[in-house]
Amino acid sequence: MSGPVAFQILGPLRVEVAGRAVAPIGSRARTVLSVLLLHAGQSVTAEQLVAALWTDGAPPPTARTQLHMLLSRLRKTLLGHPVIETRPGAYRIDTRVARLDSHHAERLIEEGRRLGDPALYGRALALWRGPVLDGFDHAEVRRLEELRLTAVGEWAALELGRGCPSRVAERLAPMVADLPYHESLRAQLVLALDRLNRRQEALHVLREGTRLLDRELGLEPGPELRRAEQLVRGRTPAQLPPAVAAFTGRDGEVERLCGLLTDGGEHVVAVSGPAGIGKSALAVQVAHRLAGLFPDGQLYVNLHGSTPDTEPAATAEVLGRFLRALGATVPADQEEAAAAFRSMTHGKRLLVLLDNAAGPEQVRDLLPGSATCGVLVTSRRLLGSVDAARHHPVEGLPPDEAVALLGRLAGTARVGSEPEAAAEIAELCGRLPLALTIAGAKLAGQPGLSVRALAGRLADEQRRLAELALHDQAVRTSFMVSYQDLGDAAAARLFRLLGLLDVPDVGVPVAAALAGLPEQRAAVLLDRLAENQLVRSDVPGRFHLHDLLRLFARERAAEEETGADRTGAVRRALHCYVATARHATLAVEPTIGWRIDFLPGSLDHPGVPLGSRDEVDEWIDAETDNLVAAARQAASGIAPEVAPYLSACLNAPLEGRGRRREQLTLAYITLTAARLTGDRRHAGLADNDLGWALHWLSRAEEALACFDRALRAWAGYDAGTALALHGRGVVLRVLERYEESLESLERARAAWHRLGHARQEAGCLTGVGLTCQRLGRHDDAVAAHEAAIGLARDSAARVTEVMALGNLGEAHRLAGRGEAAAACFTEALRLDRLRGLSGTYWEAEHLWGLGRVRGDRALLNRSAAILRDLDLIDDAEAGAIATGPAPRTPAAIADQL
Repeated sequence: MSGPVAFQILGPLRVEVAGRAVAPIGSRARTVLSVLLLHAGQSVTAEQLVAALWTDGAPPPTARTQLHMLLSRLRKTLLGHPVIETRPGAYRIDTRVARLDSHHAERLIEEGRRLGDPALYGRALALWRGPVLDGFDHAEVRRLEELRLTAVGEWAALELGRGCPSRVAERLAPMVADLPYHESLRAQLVLALDRLNRRQEALHVLREGTRLLDRELGLEPGPELRRAEQLVRGRTPAQLPPAVAAFTGRDGEVERLCGLLTDGGEHVVAVSGPAGIGKSALAVQVAHRLAGLFPDGQLYVNLHGSTPDTEPAATAEVLGRFLRALGATVPADQEEAAAAFRSMTHGKRLLVLLDNAAGPEQVRDLLPGSATCGVLVTSRRLLGSVDAARHHPVEGLPPDEAVALLGRLAGTARVGSEPEAAAEIAELCGRLPLALTIAGAKLAGQPGLSVRALAGRLADEQRRLAELALHDQAVRTSFMVSYQDLGDAAAARLFRLLGLLDVPDVGVPVAAALAGLPEQRAAVLLDRLAENQLVRSDVPGRFHLHDLLRLFARERAAEEETGADRTGAVRRALHCYVATARHATLAVEPTIGWRIDFLPGSLDHPGVPLGSRDEVDEWIDAETDNLVAAARQAASGIAPEVAPYLSACLNAPLEGRGRRREQLTLAYITLTAARLTGDRRHAGLADNDLGWALHWLSRAEEALACFDRALRAWAGYDAGTALALHGRGVVLRVLERYEESLESLERARAAWHRLGHARQEAGCLTGVGLTCQRLGRHDDAVAAHEAAIGLARDSAARVTEVMALGNLGEAHRLAGRGEAAAACFTEALRLDRLRGLSGTYWEAEHLWGLGRVRGDRALLNRSAAILRDLDLIDDAEAGAIATGPAPRTPAAIADQL
């Protein structure tokens, strides 16, 4: 709380200025102040204040004058502090200057609700000193009084859940005496007295409540009182385990699950997720929240479906326990026992928590016989075959909640003093509650261990799983149970091989290549792994491992696979990426033969056939992050030659999707790989592609240095020399060194002509044309572009032809030949659509060119939209194009012309 003036309204009105109580104020001024305080931070009209002063609805003619006098008196009482602001026709309490106990109480209640902390509730309730404003008649007063009763009820439920009934009885006894018809408070008082073994007092409170409701209101007791009576008389089971004290976050999930079992009318909700994700803690939290809505009791069992060294609980045994808890006889036959359980639960409001189920077969006979009951099931497996179940998968905690959990265990101040290290620990734990609990317990148990030091220990992948173990808790052990429960050697092998790849996710073809299996068989095994929560599938056909599960899978591979088998598996997967990238390049530009020359004579996998630009774009969008990760893993030493292969084949497909930064990253990775392969062609390719990527990112000086290095690396390799000369000529044009640009481009063109590569020669010619444009030699530019178009068309270089056609349009535009320019751009756009180049940089460039020629803002906006989708401009630049009077050509286009 802040501000020099304090108001206490949760009881008789009190006012403190600078820490000292002020003299009493008159009743009418008190009324004005009360209304303003009940609307603190909001404007209150003079009419509202007058109506509060003269409740008979007939204020005198001097009402406004009297109101102003009362406000003046109040301001003097507040010693001139600007608490009451005057606004046109209204007044307002400035909450920046004033502090209210009601605001503080609401914040404490909200925080207590979020954290499940009864102490925060207690601090809030202590602020009430009696009826709000001595019972002042106002809707906000009634709301605050209702808030108090709600908070008391929530506080009592938390204290009872934590085994503190004496506190509940002490607070509720006088409240029930004052509010004898409040059934919820009376029911909680009964439960508290019962748990204190004061059964006779509990029964007296029950009888008194029933008598009052019946004789004075003519009502039957509600479900909460009935449930309390059943508990006291020993006929209602209450088997829920205590809520997890350190439970943190997941507010949205708790609300959703509560809604599913109440408002949503669901009968069975299955909570699933991998080991250590916090399924049981979440389910128990939800069960405690819902307990009051199920007056016939709560049944709980740990089915031990994934408990180390423990057999899953037998269904017949669990049925016996449930029936005995309900006071029924237990039949010897399991089928009869299941029928008896359904009969006993029919029509009742009973909550059943089946924790840690091994599978659907263990659960079916434990389901109540009526939809009036609620069932929560937790399992590491997806219980898809459980009838009528609504499924709720659980994921790792959000980053802030993960750090908060660490703070609750190790100390908020301690964790808060090293926020970056704490966030790092949360990520290294994969935001997995089990791992975070172990990490937090280690910090709590070792005061001398800094948060940074623990983060450093966890950063070592070789020891991370070993660090995440304490006493009888261990992440590795928890994972091992799920792994052993697979019961399928082929699925287990695929799981451990998946851990060898450093990619974010895999599709079925790559997984099949990794394991050396047919795709159909691999798809079945991946589904089996997903069902057992060892992999996740958030997008159909794509699968990924949690970071800690990846480390566990890698450990199992090191233990159960030979070195040759591990290397062979990774090589097959990498070659699948390379072979598919080769198909992508040929689908985009079949004449790009020199890049294909970099591939080895044979690959260990044929890859995924891609026959169209749309298929290539879809593959690039799905796999770009994986391709970069695969190249990085290859360059780390396992197969360094793969990085140049990938870079060679991915350049054209990435260019079409505007993936400039990924091209830059791949080029740097190829440089690293070239140092390992010792192949000068690899080094030349890396510097060549790095030069182009830097050029596209408007870093011309750096690009020139790269092309110069590529020239040296490719000395003696004619095609490589021509590539470097071409790139060098383009960058020299950007640097306005036009004569050098023309000389370099002409040398490159001549080299490609001697080698018989018409496509590359066409690219050099259109580069000559662009440089001529910069020099104002428009006729020479037109001639160069027309020659480039002819060569490209003859050699079926589809992208080069369209690119040269757009450049020809720009040359005509600069020469003042608008109609010729428009015709070129229109034809280029037609070919863009015909050849699958819609949505690419080239279509954006041609739309911009036609839009400039015609002065058509719609065309410019379409161009900008494509550039934004490709991340070549940002939202601000796109907005300026849409609204500015004379849009400038974006640098993404201007630098290429």
